[in-house]
Amino acid sequence: MDRLVQLGRKAWFIVRVMSGYEERRIRSYRLQLQKRLEMAQARKEELRRQPEKVILSEVRQVVQQMQAVHQHLEEAK
Repeated sequence: MDRLVQLGRKAWFIVRVMSGYEERRIRSYRLQLQKRLEMAQARKEELRRQPEKVILSEVRQVVQQMQAVHQHLEEAK
């Protein structure tokens, strides 16, 4: 009985391979993994840029404050 089940499984696998089902399934799985990998890399890149964005915004604020002080001093002359 066990041999019959194994034979059936092998035959079913051969049918799936011959029909192209296995190839499509493998291709679909590979594309899914590739998309997940790209999304993970994009998230990682975005997280890496977060501190950079915070620092740049703080630098812009300091520059604006210095320009305001400079303009105020120019007006006071």
